[in-house]
Amino acid sequence: MKTLKFLLPALLICFGSLAKAQEKVNVKIKGFVAAETYFDTRKTVNAREGAILLYPAPESLDLEGNDLNDRSEFFMTTIQSRLNATVSGFEAFGAKGTAVIEGDFVGTSNDKSGLLRLRHAFIKLDWDKDQLLAGKYWHPMFIESAFPRVLHWGAGVPFGLLNRAPQLRYTRKFNKSKLSFALLSEMDFKSTGPEGANVKYVQQSSIPEISSRFETKLSNAVSTGLTVGYRTIMPLTVNSAGVKTNEKLGSYYMNYWLGITGKKFKWNIQSIYGQNMYNFTMIGGYGVKNVKSNGDYEYTNIKTWNLTSDIFTTTGNVRYGFNAGYSANLGADDDLAKNGDKFVGLYSRGSNIDYLYQLAPRIEFLTGKMKIGGEIIHTGAAYGTTQADGKVGDSDVVNSTRFLLHFKYAF
Repeated sequence: MKTLKFLLPALLICFGSLAKAQEKVNVKIKGFVAAETYFDTRKTVNAREGAILLYPAPESLDLEGNDLNDRSEFFMTTIQSRLNATVSGFEAFGAKGTAVIEGDFVGTSNDKSGLLRLRHAFIKLDWDKDQLLAGKYWHPMFIESAFPRVLHWGAGVPFGLLNRAPQLRYTRKFNKSKLSFALLSEMDFKSTGPEGANVKYVQQSSIPEISSRFETKLSNAVSTGLTVGYRTIMPLTVNSAGVKTNEKLGSYYMNYWLGITGKKFKWNIQSIYGQNMYNFTMIGGYGVKNVKSNGDYEYTNIKTWNLTSDIFTTTGNVRYGFNAGYSANLGADDDLAKNGDKFVGLYSRGSNIDYLYQLAPRIEFLTGKMKIGGEIIHTGAAYGTTQADGKVGDSDVVNSTRFLLHFKYAF
């Protein structure tokens, strides 16, 4: 037994060395160490120790009329630090292969913050004009070349979007364009439902999410593209009468983006529209619209529209940027069912928010692979009363401002 314990690792090392010698595989390790300090003028709705800022918390009045959420907060974190291993140089099925695995310490939920999380894990095969990707990678709705380059963690959510998903993606390359089709599931960016955020709603539907993206370069300075997709969920397998149910909900989404690159700056603009956008870390979701006589629930989507603009300089040791975002709750496709004064089922982020906005200027100081940055993030949320049509009435704006100091060393 002791011999086996030593023999197995030795064999693995030998086979690994032999494979490298035969294929001339290249392994590159990269990543960064990040440290951030935050000061918020008001309590916020957030995730992961507050590192993922969503929007200011609503008013919560005590017996004397004092707002319990009108208080400042201060904290520091390093959970964004990241490590990536990329393997290249091998060939398979006549294609050039790449394998990537990447992790950080953000965790997969608030109670797991600080623990190692699988961020990316995929294999990519490149032929002359075709590419096949299998594994966990950015959702096709996340535009790698056009997302907000803000300093605060989360790519500008909930105004931009954030989602990585297990997928099988095929891409066809043209002269100045690319067209891709993908089948997807969910992992740590989950849909929500009767039991909270959970991958089971997509799994129970037994239908993969489908998505397609087209991107093109109009000139050396201008690029643009469009993504569309459709996702199906089954929130329940047993209805309110305790009987098997097969009721599903289908939701579509789309985005359009425009990137403008100058000699010393870049400007990215993106518009996002969709139904049940909860798993994209945006406001929105869905609800019950009807309870059938047999106890089955019928569902309706809540629609969301976002607009982001991020402009920043790209040269010099001192760089500047300004990000602006707007997010609107457009209501439900059908009226939400009620039982008395309460909704039968409402599964949505920010269901009592009419709209959000954010303004965030930033400055970065660079030397070598080291960066120190500062950012001021002002966010407003219009809280009100959720109506039967899913829209929000009688809203009042609550504001918060975050002051961020950012340190990052890349290797």
